[in-house]
Amino acid sequence: MNVIKSLSLPTLIFGLAGLLPGVVFGQASNNFPASQGSVAVSPANNSSLPKTLSPQDLLKLEVPPQIAIPMLPVMSNLTDGQNRKPLEGRLMDLITLYQEAAFNDPVINSAQFNLVAGKELYWQGLSVLLPQVSANPTGTRFYQHGDQGVSRVFDQRSYTVTLTQPVFNLTGIQLFKQGDLNSKISDLRFLQAQQDLVIRVSQAYFDVLTAEDNVELFKNKKGLIKQQLDIAKAKFEVGTATIVDANDAQARFDVANAQEIAAHADLVVKRGVLEQLIGHPVKYIKPLIKDVSIAGVVTDPRAKNKDSKGIPIAESVSPKLPPGQGLEDWIIQTENANYAVLAGQLGVQIAESNYKASLAANYPSVNLVGTVGFNQSNGSAVNFNPYVWQNIYNNTIALQMALPIASGGYNMSVIRQNAALFDKAKSDYDNLRRTAAQNTRQAFTGFYGGLATVKALEAAEKSSATAVESSKLGYNVGTLINIDVLIALDTLFTTRASLYKARYD
Repeated sequence: MNVIKSLSLPTLIFGLAGLLPGVVFGQASNNFPASQGSVAVSPANNSSLPKTLSPQDLLKLEVPPQIAIPMLPVMSNLTDGQNRKPLEGRLMDLITLYQEAAFNDPVINSAQFNLVAGKELYWQGLSVLLPQVSANPTGTRFYQHGDQGVSRVFDQRSYTVTLTQPVFNLTGIQLFKQGDLNSKISDLRFLQAQQDLVIRVSQAYFDVLTAEDNVELFKNKKGLIKQQLDIAKAKFEVGTATIVDANDAQARFDVANAQEIAAHADLVVKRGVLEQLIGHPVKYIKPLIKDVSIAGVVTDPRAKNKDSKGIPIAESVSPKLPPGQGLEDWIIQTENANYAVLAGQLGVQIAESNYKASLAANYPSVNLVGTVGFNQSNGSAVNFNPYVWQNIYNNTIALQMALPIASGGYNMSVIRQNAALFDKAKSDYDNLRRTAAQNTRQAFTGFYGGLATVKALEAAEKSSATAVESSKLGYNVGTLINIDVLIALDTLFTTRASLYKARYD
């Protein structure tokens, strides 16, 4: 199911625009900020680096709060092993199933918790630039013993409160930037999880419909073959047909019976996948109309010619669409709005920030340090002179500069490593853009090619139904044998199953 598996065009097929996260557009730039420092190693400038996304560019969508999962009946695929009254069945359409999954799907719930955790990365990065306060209280008791048996006991108590405010710290600035970017990536991953949920629910929904159709088709097929089996047996009893006809019909009846049993088993599995997503049993789902016309969903713009019955004839898989809606337009939009691509853009910026932070390790840092101290003592550790309690208060303020001189080559190694990782991030981003473009191209052509496939199968179904009636008539008048009718029936139901699935695809 090419269209369903694609993440690029979900609204084109399912009409879920109201449920999908908004599209975020980014711009690309070919200009990289100049690296600082005198280090010769620098990342290759061979790929476009996007501008930093502002927080307003990201939609802050959140899944509704978790709700209690209903009790699960024993006969359901989902059960807790206790005998509880089954839920009252209700007809659920695709939108309702998505809404249920948005509350109960453990994957989307995990993504929501990951989003909450990811937002803390911003505050963790900001904390590096904010004041740091520490307190160090101490209390000491001294036991002194002299040469001539003189001894004494005295106490010293003190505390120091230190406040450190970074004034010039390039590494801290880059750490703050990385925390902000990682927080935005968490937003994008959550939005991607929401889109993935649309795809997973839609896939499970149409899989259940396909399985239900197969059960009904094989049941009807078995019934029609049973009719032919009864006719063949009756003709054999009166001597107008050989036992071969009855044996052929019996063999195909047994095969159809096995197919029906397998279809029932497949339906149980497919329904279980859907129940796993929404967290409770699904008894009834709303099907598509059997004679639904694809033209009712979207008009095929390629249909310029019509056949004798007035049905449009598709000419190619490259339709001429209105301006802004062609394949290239979709590809451009995907390369700039796909959530995975946007996350790749931010990944490039994080890699660049890591590279700059490694350069900053060779630069000095300046901190404003203020202390408040208090010392109290009634003795000295160097003499036995009597002391009265002394209280001393020490308040200081200073600018402290740390200047790295040598690290044994460690900083240079980190710079070279981060330069290579910067280039890797740009290559990964380029791969994400190309992959998104290819997925869009596949979904686009698959959808419009699918329109032609549906039309062809609709015509094939009508032809197969006509062939069945002609075969039955020929068998009744003696020009055909029973195997001809059975082959026509098999062709009809195979074509019908393909038609239903093609509509879902």
